Amino acid sequence: MPHRLLPPSPPSSAIDSDHDGYPDALELVGADRASFADWFASVAESQYYGMSADWKPETRDCSGLLRYAYFNALAAHDAPWYAKFRYLPPPHTPPVRAYTLPAPLVRYSVFRVAPGEYRPDDVQTGRMVGRTTVQFLIKDSMVFVSRDPARARRGDLLIFLRPELASYHSMVYLGGGLVVYHTGASVAEGGQVRLVTLSTLMRHPDAAFHPTLSNPNFLGVYRWKILE
Repeated sequence: MPHRLLPPSPPSSAIDSDHDGYPDALELVGADRASFADWFASVAESQYYGMSADWKPETRDCSGLLRYAYFNALAAHDAPWYAKFRYLPPPHTPPVRAYTLPAPLVRYSVFRVAPGEYRPDDVQTGRMVGRTTVQFLIKDSMVFVSRDPARARRGDLLIFLRPELASYHSMVYLGGGLVVYHTGASVAEGGQVRLVTLSTLMRHPDAAFHPTLSNPNFLGVYRWKILE
């Protein structure tokens, strides 16, 4: 009987053991999970004190803040990197040790925008990209945690839906009852980064931004897939 030719096995670094769309090479484990979340939160908070010049004005919105903090949490933290920030709240953990950007296999295309497990051609076919919106981030780059904000950990995301505007809104949870977010407006329209407590957010004049179980616009707490 002739032997069947089997397709070559993917290199070990490209295997997606948990079938979540991210290769094992990008999944963070052990102390690196806390490190990424910590640095991600610190970078996001830093933009409240002064937006970095390399955060381009045309990308300054709520999803842009997530992407900027994500990239910089995984950047090499050398002297030129620190010089970018007017004030960087000191992280409590060492930097991520597993890798720095450009990331293994995907380089800067670290956000998934399509369902299914990782395939080696995901970047070439546009299933992994370097820029996308909150809508796609929550579907394919994050996992749902809870609709109870008390379960949020530092570096998690609070996500809101505005169906009348056909838009999503995101906030970064910093721990200690604090969140930071970009208002979403353009630079010309006065868009800014705000830092508020959850209790203050509960008094927001627009009830759509109240992080409560009774608010159907609050989709809940989410976490980056690479941390799960």
